[in-house]
Amino acid sequence: MAGTLLLCQTALAHGPVLDCYIERDDQVKCEAGFTDGSSAAGRKIHIQNPSDKVLLEGEVGKDNTYTFQAPTGNYSVVFLGGAGHDVTIQSSDISR
Repeated sequence: MAGTLLLCQTALAHGPVLDCYIERDDQVKCEAGFTDGSSAAGRKIHIQNPSDKVLLEGEVGKDNTYTFQAPTGNYSVVFLGGAGHDVTIQSSDISR
């Protein structure tokens, strides 16, 4: 029975997904969601410097995107997907 419960929990699990890319004029567009297809609308996104200071804070829109002006220097994008569901992308991994 314990094995059955474990399999049920695994089947219901979903992971966070975040992809960011640079658009025109150094605007960064991020698309967020979950592997089970559920929406990320309303979830927080932080843009942080290398010391983890929050430079920008926003929410994922109804279209599951968040767009911001890229800050100068290195930064990271953190999608706060809920309990244990945070994803971070480094600015060096964001491309056009």
